[in-house]
Amino acid sequence: MGYVTFVGMKLPDRIQVNIDPDAEVKLLDVAGNHGIPLPCDCMQGHCGSCAVKVAPLFSAPQMTRLSLRERYFLLRAGKISAAQYQNEYFPDHPPLWRLACEYQITDEKIMVAF
Repeated sequence: MGYVTFVGMKLPDRIQVNIDPDAEVKLLDVAGNHGIPLPCDCMQGHCGSCAVKVAPLFSAPQMTRLSLRERYFLLRAGKISAAQYQNEYFPDHPPLWRLACEYQITDEKIMVAF
């Protein structure tokens, strides 16, 4: 079982949500289902407005794979470098910024700041 802790200026307090790792759900959907107002315009990975900070909790960093679309919009938004854009994988040190509409939650414990 994984969980996501949401932290944001628009929230009165931290909100923790448990995630079934077999649910195959995106971060933006989890937030929407729990009334958490993540920034988002298109909901399809075309604009980059849903970029949020994601940090692992209580676990060692692992290999992280970003889709080409996610890398492109994070680069355009200035959230990753050109060198990071060239790498499909981020070994041992996951990127701080992710697109909520592209990030699929698995069996992990993360904090999302927006």
